[in-house]
Amino acid sequence: MEKKGVLTGLRVLDFGQYIAGPLTAMILADYGADVIHVDPPGGPRWNGWHANAVLGRGKRCITLDLETAKKLAARADILIENFRPGVMDRLGLGYDACAETNPTLIYCSLPGFSRHDPLRRDLPGWEGLIAAEAGLYSTIDMGSRQTNIRFDALPLASNFAAIIACHSIAAALIVREKCSRGQYIESALYDACFEVDSTRTVTPPQSFLLPGMKLSPESMNAYSLVRLMAGYPCKDGRYIQTTPPPRGALSIAKALFPAEWIANGLPEEAGETVRRTMLQRTMQEWEDYAQREHGAGFAVCKTSAEWLRDQAALDSRSVIHVTDPLLGDTAQPGVPSLMLKTGDCAGNPRHLPDEDRDAILAELETLPEKPKPASCPRPEPALRGIRVLDLCQVVAGPTCGRLLAEYGAEVLKINNPRLMDNYTALAGHETQNNGKTCIFLDLKSPEGKAMMEDLIRQADVFHCNFAQAAYEHLGFTEERLRELNPHIILSQINIHSLGGGREWMRGHEDLGEAATGMSCRYSGDVKPETLPLLVLDHMTGQMGCLGVMLAIYGRMRTGAGQRVQACLSRSGGLTQLPFMLDYAGKVWDEPAGPEAVGYGPLDRIFRASDGWFYLVAESAEALRAIPLLAGLPETPEALAKALEARTPEGTVEAWLKLLDVPGVWARRCRRYQGEPPEEAYAKARGLTRREYHPGVGMLRTTHGAPRLSLTPTIPVCPSPFPGGDTERFLAEYRAKIES
Repeated sequence: MEKKGVLTGLRVLDFGQYIAGPLTAMILADYGADVIHVDPPGGPRWNGWHANAVLGRGKRCITLDLETAKKLAARADILIENFRPGVMDRLGLGYDACAETNPTLIYCSLPGFSRHDPLRRDLPGWEGLIAAEAGLYSTIDMGSRQTNIRFDALPLASNFAAIIACHSIAAALIVREKCSRGQYIESALYDACFEVDSTRTVTPPQSFLLPGMKLSPESMNAYSLVRLMAGYPCKDGRYIQTTPPPRGALSIAKALFPAEWIANGLPEEAGETVRRTMLQRTMQEWEDYAQREHGAGFAVCKTSAEWLRDQAALDSRSVIHVTDPLLGDTAQPGVPSLMLKTGDCAGNPRHLPDEDRDAILAELETLPEKPKPASCPRPEPALRGIRVLDLCQVVAGPTCGRLLAEYGAEVLKINNPRLMDNYTALAGHETQNNGKTCIFLDLKSPEGKAMMEDLIRQADVFHCNFAQAAYEHLGFTEERLRELNPHIILSQINIHSLGGGREWMRGHEDLGEAATGMSCRYSGDVKPETLPLLVLDHMTGQMGCLGVMLAIYGRMRTGAGQRVQACLSRSGGLTQLPFMLDYAGKVWDEPAGPEAVGYGPLDRIFRASDGWFYLVAESAEALRAIPLLAGLPETPEALAKALEARTPEGTVEAWLKLLDVPGVWARRCRRYQGEPPEEAYAKARGLTRREYHPGVGMLRTTHGAPRLSLTPTIPVCPSPFPGGDTERFLAEYRAKIES
C-alpha cells in the first residue's frame, strides 16, 4: 500500500542549496509533499560528506531554467529558497513577483542574516560566521562566569532555521486553509540561533516559590543526587551517562546506597561508590541492565555510527534505511515527529540532477495556474481558537507549548501541586511557559481527574511528556482521550521513540546526547562530554510544535484526530546532519572533539590577543593579497598554520579591520545571546527582550520567532509563578459551571 503523509497533494518548489533550504524541503517531502528540487546549471553547489544523499531524499530534480522556474512557481503551493536577500528578486523569482501570479503561494526564505538586518544582510550565510556572531561557540563556566570558545561542527543555525521554517510553513498552510491566501515567511539562520538554548541562564528555582511555600527537606535531599549526574567509565573503557535528579539518579541511588543516605542527603563518597560500581560491567552489560530495569537513569555513550546501526533505533524508525542511487544502502535519521495515524513517506531515495526534467515539463503543460483568492479581511493568527492542555515539565515539552502560544493558541499549563518535590521540573520556567495560563491540578484526586476530563472534552490538543506507564496509571490513555473527545490531538514528548523497546525509558538532554553519539562527537576520542547548550531539548520542542501544527492542518482537511510524538533521540539524529549518514566504506572524518577549530584550514576560529574570531576565505590568494600577509605560505594548510602563529599579536578588532577585503570574511566569536546584551538588531526584532517576571524581577529572555508577513506570531506575556493562575482560573471555571 502506498504511504501517504499529511502533506500529500501539495507541490513544493525547492531552490535550496547547502543545508537549511534543502533540509526544510526534505522534511516536507517526508510528510508527503511532492518536492521538485531546482539545481543551478552545473548541479548542486555543495555535497560535503555526501549530505545530498539525505537532504535530497524524496525529491524530484530539474536543472534551473528561469522561464520554466517561473511557470513552476505559478503552480506551486510552497517555494523554498536560502539565498542572500535580493538574489531571488534579481532572478525575477522574489516573493512579490511570484505572488503576483500566484497569490496563494507560501514563500519561505532562509537567508543567513535577515533582510531587515542592515549591518549583516549582505554577509554570506556560512555556518561558521553565523555561529560565531550568535555566540554558539561560547562555553560558560557557571561558577566563574568565564566565557571560553570551542568549535562545534554541528550546523545548529541551519538545522534550527529549517525546523522553524517547517512549522512556520505549517502555520501558513493552516491560515491558507481558512482564507485561501499565501504569505511570505523568513527564517533567518542568525535569528534561529536565539532558539538554540533560550534557557541557558537558569534562575535558581527557589525564586519561583509561591508566597508562604518552602522546599521540603525531602526535596533538598533528592536534589543532592545531582552529584551522581556524570559520565562513568565501564569495565571495557566505554562510558555511561547518568541523568539529573530526582528520578534518574534515584533509580541508581536506591540500588547502591543505604536508605538513610537518600533520606538525609548523600555524603561525599557517594560518587566514588557509583564509579566503582560502573567499573564492574562492560558498556553492553549496562545496556542490557537498562533494558531489564525500567527506569534506570542512564544511557550508554554510543558513537553516531553505533546509533545508526542500533536495532532499537531501526525498529522505531528513528533511523531508516534508504537505497541511494550512488551510495547504495544507507542509514539515515527518520522524520522529526511521528504521525501515528497518517504515517510518513520517509525512505524514498534522492533523484540525480535533472533526472526528472521530462516528467516535470510534461506535467507543467497540464497543471492549471493557481486561482486568485477572493478578498477577505486580514486573517487571525494561525492557532487562534485552538485550546492546548500542556502537562509537560522541564524544557522540551514546555518549549513546544510556548511556541503554540506564540502562534495564537490558548495554552493551559497544568502542573502537579507537588511540583516542588521535583523542582528540577522548573528549569526554564521563566522562558518556556511564557504566554500560558499556569495552574496546579492534582490528577490523582477524584476532583482533579473529573475536572481534567471536562477540560479534555473542550480541548484540541493534549500535550504531555509522561513516561509511557503514566498514561495507564493516570487513566489518560489514547483510547480514553478519544472516548472523551474523538477529534483530539495527542502530542507526546519523550526521550525515545515509540517502538523498539526503549519507549518506557526516562531521561533528559544528557541521555539523548549520549545515546545518539553527540557526546562522543563533542569529545572526540576522550571521555564523552555533554554540549554546553541544551540543543536536544530545544530542538525536540521545535519538532513537537511541527508535529502538532501538521496534525491541526491534517484535521482541518479530514476531520480526524492524530497522535504525534517528538523525542530527544530523533532530534539527536537530525541535529547531527549533514554528518548523520552511514553506508559501506563511510569514513567518519568530519571535525570533532576539542582539537577541531573549523570546517577547513581557511574556514575556522583564530585566537587574537583579547578574544577569538572566525574567518572564512574563498582562497589562499584572497588572504595573501593583504599586504601584511603577502609573505605567508601559499597552500591553505600552511597559510592557516602561519596565520595562527601571528593572530595573538593583535586584537580582534584590529584583525577584523585588516581582513575586511574582497573574498575574505571575519566575525568576532561572541558571547551567547548577543554581545552587548542589548544588541540593537536583536532587540528591535524581538529576539531578545527584557521582561518582568513575578518573584524574579527583570529578566532578559530570547525568542527566535519566525516571521510570517500576513499572520505574525504573538509576543506572549511573561510566565507567572508556577501555578500562579490557579485561583483565578478555578473561580472562572466554577462560575462557568454554575451558569
